[in-house]
Amino acid sequence: MDHAAEFAKGVREFNSWRFYDCHETLEDVWLECGGKAIGGDARDDLANFYQGVIKAAAGMHHVLRDNHGGAVKVLGDVPRLLDAYRPRTLGLDVDRLLADLERVLAEVRRLGPERIGEFDRELVPSLVVESGEGS
Repeated sequence: MDHAAEFAKGVREFNSWRFYDCHETLEDVWLECGGKAIGGDARDDLANFYQGVIKAAAGMHHVLRDNHGGAVKVLGDVPRLLDAYRPRTLGLDVDRLLADLERVLAEVRRLGPERIGEFDRELVPSLVVESGEGS
């Protein structure tokens, strides 16, 4: 499997709001990388990186489907997975993604389960990738 091509495909899917498709695309790469990373320096193992992007996509899928509990749970786990990959990994601006998702999560929490349908879709983040990487 060409991980770079699959990552680029996942980025395109995420940025087209096809969050479920992005999750599926990157899950195959994540599994090939060994799934959950165990110990060691996270930068030596991209499994946590891919899982973090997968959870970002899954969390946004929950947000757009008005699933408050799912969104809070999944988006809340993204920083733990991606923090070691700051500021940028595989061209992806991890700092920006984490900041954008922090705003999304704050808004989801503010709205609560009763009003999540009022989520401002202008807050939906994009994956920003350096030119030539992942695009």
